[in-house]
Amino acid sequence: MKKRTVLKKTISAVCAGCLVLFSFPLPFGAASAKAKTTDYLNLRRGAGTNTNVILTISKNTTVTVLDNSDAQWAKVQTSDGKTGYCFKQYLSFSSGSTTTSGSAAVTAKTTDNLNLRQDSSLSGKILMVLAKGSSLTVLDNSNSSWVKVQTQSGAQGWCSRAYLTVSGAAAPPETNTSSSAATAKTTDYLNLRSGAGMSNKVLLTLSKGVSVTVLDNSNSDWVKVRTQNGTQGWCSRKYLTVTGGTNTGTNSSSSTPPSSSSALSSQSSSSQPSSSSSSSGSSGTGNADTGTDSGVTGIKSATVTADVLRLREQANTSCKVLSNLVNGTSLQVLSAPASGWVKVQTPDGKTGYVSTDYVKIIYSDGTSTGGSTDTNQGGGTNASSLSLSSGSQTVPAGKTLYLKASTSPSNADVSWSSSNTSVATVINGYVTAVSKGSAVITATSGTETATCGVTVSDAEPVRTAYASPNIAGPGETVTLTAITDSSRDGVRFYVTKPTGITSSIDAVSSTQETTNGVTTKVWKASATFSDPGNYTVLAQSRAGGVYTTAGFTTSAYITKQADKSVTSSEERRVSDEMIQLISKWEGYRACVYTDTIASSQIPTIGYGCTLAANAEFYNGVSETEAWSMMVNRINGSSYTSELNKMIRNNGFLMNQYQADCLISFAYNVGSGYFNSSTEMDFIKIMKNAVRPPDFSSGTTYEATVTENTQVRSNSGIMSAQNASVTAGTAVVVTGGDFSDKKDGWYQIKLTDGTVGWVNSGYVSLANSSRLVHDLAYTNAYAMGTELIRWNQAGGKFYTGLFYRRLGEVNVYNYGDYSAARYNKYGYGYPSAAASLQ
Repeated sequence: MKKRTVLKKTISAVCAGCLVLFSFPLPFGAASAKAKTTDYLNLRRGAGTNTNVILTISKNTTVTVLDNSDAQWAKVQTSDGKTGYCFKQYLSFSSGSTTTSGSAAVTAKTTDNLNLRQDSSLSGKILMVLAKGSSLTVLDNSNSSWVKVQTQSGAQGWCSRAYLTVSGAAAPPETNTSSSAATAKTTDYLNLRSGAGMSNKVLLTLSKGVSVTVLDNSNSDWVKVRTQNGTQGWCSRKYLTVTGGTNTGTNSSSSTPPSSSSALSSQSSSSQPSSSSSSSGSSGTGNADTGTDSGVTGIKSATVTADVLRLREQANTSCKVLSNLVNGTSLQVLSAPASGWVKVQTPDGKTGYVSTDYVKIIYSDGTSTGGSTDTNQGGGTNASSLSLSSGSQTVPAGKTLYLKASTSPSNADVSWSSSNTSVATVINGYVTAVSKGSAVITATSGTETATCGVTVSDAEPVRTAYASPNIAGPGETVTLTAITDSSRDGVRFYVTKPTGITSSIDAVSSTQETTNGVTTKVWKASATFSDPGNYTVLAQSRAGGVYTTAGFTTSAYITKQADKSVTSSEERRVSDEMIQLISKWEGYRACVYTDTIASSQIPTIGYGCTLAANAEFYNGVSETEAWSMMVNRINGSSYTSELNKMIRNNGFLMNQYQADCLISFAYNVGSGYFNSSTEMDFIKIMKNAVRPPDFSSGTTYEATVTENTQVRSNSGIMSAQNASVTAGTAVVVTGGDFSDKKDGWYQIKLTDGTVGWVNSGYVSLANSSRLVHDLAYTNAYAMGTELIRWNQAGGKFYTGLFYRRLGEVNVYNYGDYSAARYNKYGYGYPSAAASLQ
């Protein structure tokens, strides 16, 4: 009955079509350049997404570059002679593929990891971070502090000249408004601002005695300067000694800076500049545009704004890297920012230096410097009420407690302190248990305070443990892994079978791992299990030859069905293949950070492990420990238990691929949708998946349409559309075509007599409770088209979330773990992802 229809797979890469106004083709006789595709990529007839697709080029295909002058598109030729345009973001160019206009090529190389910005200023949006040693083509070399460049992938933007070595052209002369070159030296810690006035944004804080180049000396109160690293801004004249050039400021020579104690007083958000005409500066006494004497008075904290920021041993890029800090990491500031660096302490106690370009420093007066990442700082607001998530906690030594402060108003500032830092330290509510004893943690906002008594107990004998693979077959070797601190000299695993019988296995040896200064031991033992079911595993450690009674409990699971494609009613948990994908999507973070995508600013660590108030966790974890945390979190939480409850409640027959997809979805979105009284559309599509009833004798079935959809002339999405039907419409099912289980169709009859075909994913049979709910009959198109719509966070579309959903549903439908970033199976893309089609 069904005419087999092959769906054309629309294969695409991200193609945002913005063209530049000038084009310079490759010079005649130039050597041909090559490029390689980094993903499946459309070859188009023109440089834009509105042009026809000639063909789709596979990943890792080499093409010849014919014209590389456009900022976003390259004209290429394939090995079989076809020519067209490809989006540069998905091309990796070999040397010699970038062209520029002009008589001589001007190039540059980065001398450190360097931001490529949208505009020629520190406030310009960061487009990407260029690695140290990256070669660039110079497009505009006329600015004394910034250089406009083009990367090998075609991206254009501005880089600070201070971190570039430019070849092929002389640097532009430095401009100055005075008659001759002028310099200045700071007489105290001094803020560099974006404009000439106290209300302007603080870019960074200069140390006392720093030399700067004067760019504009015409204002009576403010001087425009450039620092040694190329940052430009305005400083209060009162705290500068200007030499050389012509000083056009009024009375500046007679201005005597106040003493250190008055110049460096903490600024209040309510203080206003003095308006006295006799004053040489407009900032007012005690409100100078400076930092602080000690460097930290008036500074509350700092937050990392880069994706990854290096914590260094000293204030330079050539010294040792102590740690990699992720976006959102909260830091304690230990000294005033100076010459582009600031000394900080991380939540896990490490001390070092970070670049001020990639942190947001929050001051007590509510002002901040640096990046634009939102924080929970209240802009100088004091709380009228303040409480903590706990009044007392016992924390094992080495772990961190997350205390959450609740304030009214909710955005009020909160500062933290510990009564005994040898026992416990605190940064922004993260309490690190240092050694046995007691300490009181105090949160303060204005006149309001709240406390939590912390008792630090002995370190845990085992930090974490897990079994691998997470799902094993009968007789398959299972590796048991435990992680301890470095003081332990042995580990024993006690394994309890489903029958209740317990046996022990000793780990033979261990390896050491050190992350962020924390050294752990990794212990392993091997075992085989014959009976299907769940095995409880208790890991205990030995110290001084004596085993502890306490330990860490995890589990091993032996499946009844080794074939991942076979549906059954057995309980499910996630496979190692999907855990690998989840770890890739989540990314590894050794230290706790704030997930800024989520509106609630959720503390997160490891591979996406979120932390609730009063959570106790190890900070600064290795990849092995982070993996174990993720495995135990997934297995032991509602991500898995709610899935198995859904299987039982609905009588589902589910395979491993489907379980993997849904567990990953829950780990990212939450498990509350699986058994909610408000049924999500993808759950409806799953419930509509049944082993089709018998239509051979002409039997018809009452049914309801569960989604707005089309009625087609034949079974197949490419068939002509006869009519549209809305969700809730009652229909009579007169036949079906399930020659492909993943592409089932019902023949229906509407009340007006219209007959046609509807996708089986959108039809609920009235007698479905008497049918077998076998998810092998899930309509792949319906499931895929629906699940990829779950691509938003905070009401905003995220490409990463979209591609994660795409990867998950490809596993559900086809057991495809490749995480393809193109429409491999022809789903209907949502409008928000139209540019990815």
